[in-house]
Amino acid sequence: MPRSGRAKSGRRGDRQGAQDGTTKKETDRENPYVFKVIDETQTKNLLEQEVEEVEKSLASILQLENHSTELLEATQLDYYVSVFWWAKEQQFSVPQTSALFTAANQLLLNIKEKHMHILDNIRELKMMMSGVGAVETETPGGLDIFDSTQAKKIADYFHTTLLQHYKLYQFVFSHTQAEEIIGLDLTCELVQPADVPYPPPLTEGLPGDVWEKYVKTPPPTPLPTQESESELQARKEEAEEAKRQARLKQEEEIAQQDLILSKLTPEEIQQVVDLVTKDTFKNLNAEMASRLRERENTILSRINKVHKVAST
Repeated sequence: MPRSGRAKSGRRGDRQGAQDGTTKKETDRENPYVFKVIDETQTKNLLEQEVEEVEKSLASILQLENHSTELLEATQLDYYVSVFWWAKEQQFSVPQTSALFTAANQLLLNIKEKHMHILDNIRELKMMMSGVGAVETETPGGLDIFDSTQAKKIADYFHTTLLQHYKLYQFVFSHTQAEEIIGLDLTCELVQPADVPYPPPLTEGLPGDVWEKYVKTPPPTPLPTQESESELQARKEEAEEAKRQARLKQEEEIAQQDLILSKLTPEEIQQVVDLVTKDTFKNLNAEMASRLRERENTILSRINKVHKVAST
């Protein structure tokens, strides 16, 4: 019974370690692949970045400064970014991501520096995975911090990326990129300027009056002058000033009239009204009398005609 209790307690500890994202092999011993190419701080920072930032950071860490112009460095950087981003998508822990990156780097260096055959490189990958799924192993390969499911995904990933394009990687690392320099030389002949010692030919000479009348370019027509902003502003101010002066003059006249009326007494005002009224009605009375006389003459002429007709 006590032995069974210890076994259950050990399984609970293993499950707790799996939930924390680490295994007993990660914490109990130093893995030769963990933090070898990229250290712990760099790995944590890279996991927090987007893919464009990861590319810039890996180019700086791995000293691939000419990746924008050199095909060899561009191929390596693309490979490293793909591996790291895939590990991030799989949600591997920080030590696991670093160990996978080290293994991917080693496989690529086997092609680049050792010119290793594909079968030898597959054996190298198999050795890296030795100890996966085992509780204890004498010769761990470096990727034993992954479980069996993760190791299968890693093997499939390397198969579809590196191994499936193995000859292409071999070609890239075994051939020098050709440098093509394209140039073009042009020879241009220019006409000699009409100046000493090359005067214009005499056969092209013309009399002065003919040249002035038919050949000489007339002066350009002056463009209509456009008022500047300062001139427009001055004109606007002058117009406003004229309006203001007219308004002031009208106000002065009204004030003067009010002043004159304020000085008159009621008797003087009555005399002025009587005088104006007499002049107005005098003309009106004369006009009315003239109209009445014309009307009276018209009526009398009609009456006379009636009497004449009656007497006959």
